[in-house]
Amino acid sequence: MVDPLNHPAADRETAQAVVVEQDRRVVALTGWLTDAAVSAARDGRVLQILTPLRSQITYPLELFIDDGHAQWIVREDEERFRDGFTGEPLHWDGARFAAAGAPGPLVATGSESVEVQITTLHGAHASLQLGLSAEAAVQALTGGRPSGWGVAEPASEPWSPRELTRHCEQRAPNPSTVVLVGGQDSATAIGTIEVTRVQEGVRERLRLAGPAARAVGRAAIDQLAAAVAGNARSMLVATQPGRLDGLRWNKPNPPPLPHGILLGHRIVAEHGAEHARRAPAQVQLLGLDRRQAAWCSLTDDSRAPYEVLTDVLEHFGQSARE
Repeated sequence: MVDPLNHPAADRETAQAVVVEQDRRVVALTGWLTDAAVSAARDGRVLQILTPLRSQITYPLELFIDDGHAQWIVREDEERFRDGFTGEPLHWDGARFAAAGAPGPLVATGSESVEVQITTLHGAHASLQLGLSAEAAVQALTGGRPSGWGVAEPASEPWSPRELTRHCEQRAPNPSTVVLVGGQDSATAIGTIEVTRVQEGVRERLRLAGPAARAVGRAAIDQLAAAVAGNARSMLVATQPGRLDGLRWNKPNPPPLPHGILLGHRIVAEHGAEHARRAPAQVQLLGLDRRQAAWCSLTDDSRAPYEVLTDVLEHFGQSARE
């Protein structure tokens, strides 16, 4: 039996799920969806976002779903449904959309967008300023600057590292997650910034999706590595099939393909510069003296990039989750 609707965004509620239908070409991480996810989780239920076949989702919503806060359900016709990421057939079992078969085959879309993740550890002091890695990354991927940020999409506030920092300070010690968008002309970058208090101070994690990889170029990525080397703890650059300008198609695409990783000066200093030079990849040391970071290319090797990435992380004593 379908329960009465308790959340204003819900189109269907049961003891196991809150279903929200989004009949739009582009579905974003709105405040309604985040609030519905919180409400569902509070009752031990799952938020299931139901879209038509023509819909794409934004990168912030993709991350929100991928982090376990919701599921993406695609309606193929009146009776057929599937998972928006894996292509797994689904059916309505009376309580939720549940598995009804094996995942679909991977689809090569012919389009790959650049994906950048930068983690920075800051000291918890009065001069803390967030958002600088976002400025560098958006500039590298698009040639423009961030234009806006907000707690949900669409980004409602004009870009301001000072106001972003103030927002996160006011929420501390609770973590903060905001969306950002930027770029110029036809090149767009969109993503999230997560700010968390940790033992070492304040951790800022940027996750950004940009234009097609062919439109960015290796030189721009190398310049980004040099720009953040003095402060970042790590940076991972990859390409993601099935996504462009921060929008994801509902096809079961291959996972991101890593292209390069930066290990920050704190990580390099733990083992020394000579140890960094012996990493199992093509390595370039960036910076001076004790603030040298290691920029490792993962594609200049006969092995698969994922294998090289695993070996590089082991060489520096890091895990894939750091």
